[in-house]
Amino acid sequence: MNKIFTTILIAMLPASISAIGGLGLQLGQGMVTVGAMESNKNLLVGETVVSTATMTTTEFSNPYVIGGYIYIDAIPFIDLEADINIVGQKYDFGFNNPIAIGPYEFGWASSSAYLTIRKTAFKLGIPILAKAKLFYGGGYNQHMVTPLMTIDLMEEMMGGDLGADPTNISEEDLIEFLDENKIESSGIHVQAGLQFKVLMLDSFLFYRHTFAKDLVPDADAFGSINLRLGFGI
Repeated sequence: MNKIFTTILIAMLPASISAIGGLGLQLGQGMVTVGAMESNKNLLVGETVVSTATMTTTEFSNPYVIGGYIYIDAIPFIDLEADINIVGQKYDFGFNNPIAIGPYEFGWASSSAYLTIRKTAFKLGIPILAKAKLFYGGGYNQHMVTPLMTIDLMEEMMGGDLGADPTNISEEDLIEFLDENKIESSGIHVQAGLQFKVLMLDSFLFYRHTFAKDLVPDADAFGSINLRLGFGI
């Protein structure tokens, strides 16, 4: 009897989940460009400038998004959704004091969580087979970001002495240092798009605009286009 009950319960779970919402995979691409940067600091002996330390980073743009989502649409008038994503793109950085190291390839990346209240603007459907709706919404987001390499971070990495020999620092040391100095950020977002369902298959295509400081270098906001594929009714 217990085995029969367990089998029935497991069989009912997907239907129970989809009956109140849905879940699945989220893919996307950010709509932001971070330009190439060069930062410099003079190296002094007493009050005399003897050299210059320089940090350079290359341009990167349109970071990729991958993650998952879950939503509940059993609440009257509004839907609730949550998604967790990893966003990232590669760039190169190099240092010269005037002894040069690099360029090294690294990744600007963030792990992000979004909580959203969503509301339907318009519905249409084919009875039984398919449904579609336009929606809009907004909410709160949190992020953990790997910082972009800067001259100040390099100075900290070198114990406060930018004139020291940088060849003693390996690429692995630099990557580990950046990974250990992640930045926390939070903000708000708005989004709008289309949801389309065919039987149990569920998909979303939407634009999201995120407002958060210290997330993207030199920008307090950025947009992204997102596609979701999952299950629901």
